[in-house]
Amino acid sequence: MDTTTFAAPLLQAYREHRAVTVAADAGPASREQAYATQRAIWQTLVGQARPTAWKVGAPTREAEPTAAPIFPHRIAASGTHLPAASFLGLGIEAEIAVRFGRDLPPRATRYTRDEILDAIASVHVAIELIDTRLAAPKVAGPLWSLADNLVNGGLIVGDAIPQWRELDFAALTVRVSANGGVRAETQGRPPLDDLFFCLPWWIDHVGGAQAGDIVATGAWNGMHPVGLPVTVRVDFVGVGSAEARIG
Repeated sequence: MDTTTFAAPLLQAYREHRAVTVAADAGPASREQAYATQRAIWQTLVGQARPTAWKVGAPTREAEPTAAPIFPHRIAASGTHLPAASFLGLGIEAEIAVRFGRDLPPRATRYTRDEILDAIASVHVAIELIDTRLAAPKVAGPLWSLADNLVNGGLIVGDAIPQWRELDFAALTVRVSANGGVRAETQGRPPLDDLFFCLPWWIDHVGGAQAGDIVATGAWNGMHPVGLPVTVRVDFVGVGSAEARIG
């Protein structure tokens, strides 16, 4: 089936600002079709420009990761104010985002961890904004969610973390707040016990990294639904924070 068929209801949700109901058996039948749907939506809403921000993650270290581009108009610095009308709903996740400082061109052999870390210019506290175009994403299934940019609604990029290469990330306390109330506070728990774990796969998936690319590396203590309007904040205690107002 032509992937424009799968892109159509998601584009309708963007256009009409209304979540759509889709059947699991009427969607992408493979990851390849889901990624092709991502590309079709990107080309319609953004054009031919290459994505410069992504989310990546995996449920376990043994599973193949998944990734999705983040729309350029949905990337903002900490302290920003975004209109509530931009979202169908909202959840927030505490994340760490990496920003590459130099290119890693595509090549036949996978880049090593040391090569990747050497190419990273900075590491930032971040908030992933979760917002699905699917009325019932669990019913629709994981391939529809993958096609729907892994239900990404945006990324807030906060403080750069100093001396990140020497930091014991597992010792950090991570706090998620909404309107001043704490929604979660946990110690450690980096995604997959290594927030850089998915980056070699991601570089292969997107055909090489470029200087300036930003990659959000996964949630530290789950997804937290919030109502609108709201002020959201994530603190990696002692090393930095990110904050935004939506509404």
